[in-house]
Amino acid sequence: MVDSFKQAVAEGDARERSQDGQDPSRGRRGPARRPGERGGEIAPEVAFLASQGVGPGPLLQAMRVAERCGVDADAALLGEGLVAEEVYFRALARHLGVPYFCDRLAIADDVDAAPAIMSGIAPLAPNLSRLRAVVAPRGPSVRFLIAAAAAGRVQGGFAISSPQRLSAFVRAKAGSRVAEAAACGLERRDASLSAHSGLSWGQIACVAALAAVATTLLLVAPSVARGAASIVLWLIFGAWIVVRNLAVAAAGATPSPAPLADEDLPVYSIVAPLYREPHMVGKLVKALDAIDYPRAKLDVKLVVERRDEDTLTAIASLGLPARYDVIVAPPGAPSTKPRALNVALPALRGDLVVVYDAEDEPDPDQLRLAAAQFAADPGLDCLQARLTVDNIEDSWFSKMFAIEYAALFDLVNPGLAALGLPIALGGTSNHFRTRTLRRVGGWDAWNVTEDADLGIRLAHEGARVGALCSDTREEAPNDLPAWFRQRVRWQKGWMQTLIVHSRQPLKFVGALGPARALAAAALIGGSVLGGLFGPALLFDALRRACCDELAGASAWRVAGDVAIYTLMALGLMTMLVPALVAMRGRGIGVRDGALALLPIYYALISAASWVAVFDLAIRPFYWAKTEHGRARGAPDRPRAEAVPCE
Repeated sequence: MVDSFKQAVAEGDARERSQDGQDPSRGRRGPARRPGERGGEIAPEVAFLASQGVGPGPLLQAMRVAERCGVDADAALLGEGLVAEEVYFRALARHLGVPYFCDRLAIADDVDAAPAIMSGIAPLAPNLSRLRAVVAPRGPSVRFLIAAAAAGRVQGGFAISSPQRLSAFVRAKAGSRVAEAAACGLERRDASLSAHSGLSWGQIACVAALAAVATTLLLVAPSVARGAASIVLWLIFGAWIVVRNLAVAAAGATPSPAPLADEDLPVYSIVAPLYREPHMVGKLVKALDAIDYPRAKLDVKLVVERRDEDTLTAIASLGLPARYDVIVAPPGAPSTKPRALNVALPALRGDLVVVYDAEDEPDPDQLRLAAAQFAADPGLDCLQARLTVDNIEDSWFSKMFAIEYAALFDLVNPGLAALGLPIALGGTSNHFRTRTLRRVGGWDAWNVTEDADLGIRLAHEGARVGALCSDTREEAPNDLPAWFRQRVRWQKGWMQTLIVHSRQPLKFVGALGPARALAAAALIGGSVLGGLFGPALLFDALRRACCDELAGASAWRVAGDVAIYTLMALGLMTMLVPALVAMRGRGIGVRDGALALLPIYYALISAASWVAVFDLAIRPFYWAKTEHGRARGAPDRPRAEAVPCE
């Protein structure tokens, strides 16, 4: 019976994931109507509940939702929260006359977690009842079992479980293997793409050689050393200026494809990692419940560390419907957000997936817009929505943060996408085709800016990233300590990303092509070296201009200094003009002279960059957690205005 069930699962999954060979993320209709449904009969996957004490109201409502959304009736029933998942599957077990999976039964020690969770079938350890497996059926599999029971062909040998109970027990049994796969899966695939490997021997040799040459020049000819370093840094800074300006110039209106009908929308997974945030759970659930998407097609994964009992308790107190799946990440190192995301990756049921943070409030239509854009462009692999700050008025730090975000997500990233250049993703509101995410190995658990690394790695793997014209509101740090901790982590992660993608430069250029590789190097290198040396370069250029050091200098010296002053002016314009344009688009006021202190802001970024160097050396994988829920404003605090897409 178990083998027959496995075959039914495989056949049902194949039918549901490919209607007439169609790409599932382009939208698909649900399973074909069964003859009984035309006559107003209840589908068998929910009809059996009538004999188990469930009234006709929820069953009829589930049928209406199933018809509208093109899903199986059980998906509608559970996704809408009409019946609790445990109630449904306990009733199914009674109807089939088989045991319900409980603590007295044990998952086999050698269970392979990912296939078991995805298939809904896990082997059981030998037991006195001679049960061989536990199964968590859905849709076609439920119909198969009900039909088999009606024909007297259910011979036992298995226990029934809800999908969430099965996946939780499987992860608990295979905890060490799940933790190891989440932490080191990418490294096992290709160690050169993981930050865990640190500097390669080639990189160490290059750094040592550069240090030796620099030290020698400083001792023998200090002016030559300073000049050579200045030239190299200004060339990198110049490349960053060119790429950023090209992106801003290319930014424009994003076309809005035709919306998809409910029945054509794909199943969408949402992953939200939480850590020590019990106070944010209610706000997050409220924001996710406000999303305008068929609930029968939502697969929400809340990922929580096992030791985080307060957050787990807060989630349990809400009594969430079955579309919410609480994934408890097993203990293991590193304790990072990307590791938590990797734990959830094998359990995703959606053809598309989006990552949200605990404080995020996405536009209600964001998933519909993303699904339509993916459907209209089969070659698209990822979309980055726009992040905007909703506590602008809290402090000068939150206002400067909002200006940064406006320039980056309203202008720079859309421009890079329009040019087909690599994009360093933001940490949230990234929408992916799930198959692409799995193909590239998920997230690097050891990189503390996993978003930036993944954006470059997607380009390395030939995946295409686009911009999504939809906002996600989130909270910015509103004081210096919180801002500085977050910025140190960001700068450290950018350094890790630079190390990772410079290990094999020839391979990197070959994968991306010369132009895109140069753009990626300029973005990463410019951000790292600009943070470390940018203020010093600007100060040196201003000092030389004020001290009139050009008097009596050679023509080469004059030409070099003029080039430096030109780059300095262009660099300042590159930072200031997009900020002003984005501020105007978002309606961010500057009446309090916030921009007058911009030099101080970038000086603080430079300080954070130098702290990040030492942090990288001492504790490279330490994740400085950003605390959420610290905004001072009321719920109706002023927000940045929405930017029109067309």
